[in-house]
Amino acid sequence: ADPEGDWWVRGTYTRANRDFDADARHLADLGIRRFSLEPVVAEPPAPYALTEADLPALYQAYDKLTRFYEERARAGRPFTFFHFEVDLSHGPCLAKRFTGCGAGHEYFAVAPSGDLYPCHQFVGREKYRLGTVTEGVTRPDLVQLFRRATLFSKPSCRTCWARYFCGGGCHANAELFHGDIHVPYELGCALERKRVECALYLKAVLELGGGREPIPKEGVSA
Repeated sequence: ADPEGDWWVRGTYTRANRDFDADARHLADLGIRRFSLEPVVAEPPAPYALTEADLPALYQAYDKLTRFYEERARAGRPFTFFHFEVDLSHGPCLAKRFTGCGAGHEYFAVAPSGDLYPCHQFVGREKYRLGTVTEGVTRPDLVQLFRRATLFSKPSCRTCWARYFCGGGCHANAELFHGDIHVPYELGCALERKRVECALYLKAVLELGGGREPIPKEGVSA
């Protein structure tokens, strides 16, 4: 594959590989330039599910990945990690800052049966069935519910320093763990804050100086 092509590799880490920074290093060493490693979302009975007890190990993995990212950038061999990409000059529009997901009102998922759901993760959750491809939307009340699910309707988001980077989190995860799209999935929030913290550090030291010599974007080679 063309290493300069516009393609990404996406992986998932679980309780079985909390040291996912090693996976990131392996992908980078293979020459993969753009990738993302996402936390599994599963309820605790599953042996691979992540819990609050895993957070210290996961934070350590993000710290190691951050150091590796910086080392590679300074050596002129950068890679792009999806969750470390932040634009402090031309970030998301106001609407995207207030709600990070358009599920249920900007787009729908279509199940093989033809049923419409807010997104693919809601497929099979019957109380969130919006209609069908033949009938159209039969639950406009649900569309309004999702349209109004913003930072301002989620109490825990109002005091979170990272709220404008995520827009309130994943509705499907909130519903899975709390039965309410207005109550964010706390573990996901903790990991999002850690990723943003790492991303801002890298922005400061690699592009803005941050006490070290910044790396001009035009000066970085493959």
